[in-house]
Amino acid sequence: MGTYSDVNGIPFTDEDIESWAAEAESDTGYTGKHLGPSVPGRPISVGAQARPFTLRLDAARRAKLDEVAQERHTTPSQLMRELIDAL
Repeated sequence: MGTYSDVNGIPFTDEDIESWAAEAESDTGYTGKHLGPSVPGRPISVGAQARPFTLRLDAARRAKLDEVAQERHTTPSQLMRELIDAL
């Protein structure tokens, strides 16, 4: 039996996978509380009034933005919002 881990580092085994498959294939199906109706489109993370803003960056600046965002465990967009807020 193999041991694996999810993206958050939580371990699981082949037995867990078999259990999840059996649950999904049962008459009751998966009953996880986080499931709900699907909503089309991208989730709004910064408020309903948020609008996209396009910024063209050369390869070196984009690489630096991506590098710093990864170091801080955030997204490039969130990093830019935080930098603007700090002004």
